[in-house]
Amino acid sequence: MVATGTISLHPVRDSVFTVLSRLDPLPRLVHLLSSTRFALVLILLIASLVLAGTIIDQAPASAVADQASYTRWLEQAQGKYGSWTGLLDRLHLFNVFRSLLFRSLLGLLSASVVVCTARRWRGIWNQSFHSQVRVNETFLLHTRFHVQLASVATPAESADSVRKALSRAGYRVHTEVKGDSVAMRADKHSLSRFGTFFSHLGLVLVLAGAVAGGLWGFKDPRFVVAEGATRELGLGTGISVRLDRADDEYYANGQPKQLRSDLTLFKGGTAVRQATLDVNSPLRYKGIAFHESAYGLAAVVRVEDSSGQVLFNQGVPLDLRAADGQRPVGMFEVPGEGLSVQITAPIMGAPDSFIRPGEVRVDFYQDYVRVDRPRNLSQGVPMQVANLTFTFEREGRFATLNVVKDPGTTLIWIAGGLMVFGIVLLFYLPPRRLWALATARPDGTTEVIVGMAAQRDVSLAGEFKKVEERVRRALDAGAGDSRNHGGNDG
Repeated sequence: MVATGTISLHPVRDSVFTVLSRLDPLPRLVHLLSSTRFALVLILLIASLVLAGTIIDQAPASAVADQASYTRWLEQAQGKYGSWTGLLDRLHLFNVFRSLLFRSLLGLLSASVVVCTARRWRGIWNQSFHSQVRVNETFLLHTRFHVQLASVATPAESADSVRKALSRAGYRVHTEVKGDSVAMRADKHSLSRFGTFFSHLGLVLVLAGAVAGGLWGFKDPRFVVAEGATRELGLGTGISVRLDRADDEYYANGQPKQLRSDLTLFKGGTAVRQATLDVNSPLRYKGIAFHESAYGLAAVVRVEDSSGQVLFNQGVPLDLRAADGQRPVGMFEVPGEGLSVQITAPIMGAPDSFIRPGEVRVDFYQDYVRVDRPRNLSQGVPMQVANLTFTFEREGRFATLNVVKDPGTTLIWIAGGLMVFGIVLLFYLPPRRLWALATARPDGTTEVIVGMAAQRDVSLAGEFKKVEERVRRALDAGAGDSRNHGGNDG
């Protein structure tokens, strides 16, 4: 007796391949990304971070780009968040939308949507274009909506009448002849099944737009520049902003009526754009929008060294608040001296015995350590501090601009259109499908059965009733045997 079978010539290699195939992470990864539960977890995490980024103050892009500015911003935030400030900073909750965690979650959700769409594509394509035409009589009689009609015409003639009736109702009919019976499948709005892909593509583009905005965009809601001063926008733009003039108007009750700013933008030292801003008319340049936000007071300060060289001469925006929450405060750096100067103005609209009108208080710091006693500086009176001369020349103004660059905006608009289009297809043009079977009877007549399976569509009953009436008229079946049944869901 000879034993037959297959003998592996490389048992060690085969066992290695078997182990490697079991360890292959790709199928598991695809299964994870196509999981609805996994997608829901990602959406919940992203929604939680978005909520945190909405509730918790976000550091402006200009502060994040500069460590010294960010440190000062954290000091201001500590007045609001107290001992929680350090923890919130370590968790990147002051910069949620640029954090690695947020971008990673967006990337995973995008991959999940793409994988889910790819796995469903073939099934929906086959269902729309390659579904079978012929179904048996038992299936038709168990559909939720069905009708049996009798016709004196032949099966071919009856089927042709049914096909014309369905075509006039907006259905696309496919027929299949077999022996003495003709089977039909009719579809209406079959392309609407692809509405889900438009919605999915829209969601992917929304996420892509958010990622593009996070990677290449920025938003600084508190870009402050004093009147007459030029400030670099930074963030790799090479753009500088000069506030030529700030103007405002108020109603009798003190509410602001109009805010205007004359701006000049510089690129590489050359003026590239001039415009007057107001609240409803932003300035746009190279995808960057400058929106009017607020105004405030500034202190114009002049600093000279011992040789009379001017080191600093411009307005210092008093856009911060002292620890008491009442006095406006501003900061500036003396170029080449490593010296930080804090300017504090008197309380607005109330007597201030500490700082009199026409004065500002000056504090000096190096590496955030006070290096000299604070002094009151009177307007127009020079004051010597070490080898520097400080002069408070006059009061000025500053404007706060909301500077935004979002390269993902176009994608998000396109995504919104795709999502709306997909929703319209799915809910206002739902796909409809029915089958029909025309079979010869022994008595020479033809039995016609039309059936429509149950779908999640509340208007399906009305749709089938209209189809039935059309088919009845086409077959002239009023005098024949006619039975209309409402069977179980099929």
